[in-house]
Amino acid sequence: MMVAVLALAACAKSGQTGQAPVTEAEATRIAQGAEASFSSGDANRIMANYGSKAVMIDASNPTPTDDRSAQTGWAKTFTSMRPADYAVTDRHIQLVGPDAFVSSGVESFTVQAGAARPKVSSRFTDVYQRQGDGQWKIVHEHVSMMPTPAGQP
Repeated sequence: MMVAVLALAACAKSGQTGQAPVTEAEATRIAQGAEASFSSGDANRIMANYGSKAVMIDASNPTPTDDRSAQTGWAKTFTSMRPADYAVTDRHIQLVGPDAFVSSGVESFTVQAGAARPKVSSRFTDVYQRQGDGQWKIVHEHVSMMPTPAGQP
C-alpha cells in the first residue's frame, strides 16, 4: 500500500524539477509578480525575471534578440519613461507542461512624456519556465503595439 502511495506522489511531481506541476492560479501569481517589477524603475529588477538565454521581441525594435546586454538596454529605456499604473486586461494563462506556461493579454500603463502622462497599451506573450533551482523565469517574450483600428491613420 505504501509503495502505491509513493508511486502516485511521484507521478504528481514534475519531471524536470521534482516539484508539483504548475496550476493556473499559481501561474497567474507568478506572472503578476514579474509584472510588478515593470513599474519599479529598476531595470535590474525587471531583468531578474528573465532567463539568461531568453528571447525577446520588443515592440520598438525590429529584430528578436537573446543578447542580454541589448535586453538590459531595452529595460533601461523602458524605465526611463517612468512607467506607472501598470495593468493587464484580458489575461490568458495556458499551461503547457508541469514546468511551463504562457501568459498573454493586453497590458496598459502610463509613461512620462514631458508634462503629460499618456496611457500606452500593447499586446504581450510571455513564456515562463521553471528552472532547475525552482525559480520561474520568462524564457520568451513578444510585445507588440496595439493595431490601429480600421479607418484610422
